[in-house]
Formats: sequence, C-alpha cells, structure tokens
Amino acid sequence: MPTITHTGSFTLSFQNEHIIQENEVRCIVRESEYNLSYNPSLVTGSYSNGVVRGFATSASFHPYVTTIGLYNDEDDLLMVAKLGKPIVIPSDTDMTFIVKYDT
Repeated sequence: MPTITHTGSFTLSFQNEHIIQENEVRCIVRESEYNLSYNPSLVTGSYSNGVVRGFATSASFHPYVTTIGLYNDEDDLLMVAKLGKPIVIPSDTDMTFIVKYDT
C-alpha cells in the first residue's frame, strides 16, 4: 500500500467499483422455544449427569440471547452473530431477530 509523504499540494484520484450485497435473515423465536440455557455454570456436578441449580428451574428464570448461529441444511455452522447486549427471552411472546450481513 503506498504512503503519501509529500507535504505540498497534490491531486489524487482513483476509480474502483465493488458491489456489496446486504443479506437479511429473520430468526423467529416462538414463546415456547429456547426457554433453557446450556450454560455449564447452571449445573452442579458434571454437565452430562449433573443437577440443574434450583434458581434455573423456577418460573421466574429467563435465559438471555447473546449469540445467534446460522446453519445450513446439513446443520453446518456457517456464521455467528454476536448481539451488542444480552436480550432476555420472554416466556409469553414470540421474538424476531434480524441478522444482516454483507457479501
């Protein structure tokens, strides 16, 4: 990459064209979906045969969304979207997350 070191007057011009497509994926979460957490800190003992901590089994427990994974039809992870802040998943309403990415 060239570096401009001349301090006098000069003119610079360039031409380039690159089309960027913006893509949008709508991720709909129904009120009965994703109402649990896979966070290992919620389990006492080993994760495979441990016991879920009491606070995580109460009706007032609501997990948060922090990351959304997009998969293809073969269940291969294609990309990961990180949210700017955690968002609680309510148990009584549907939610829609819109993931936008450029190609």
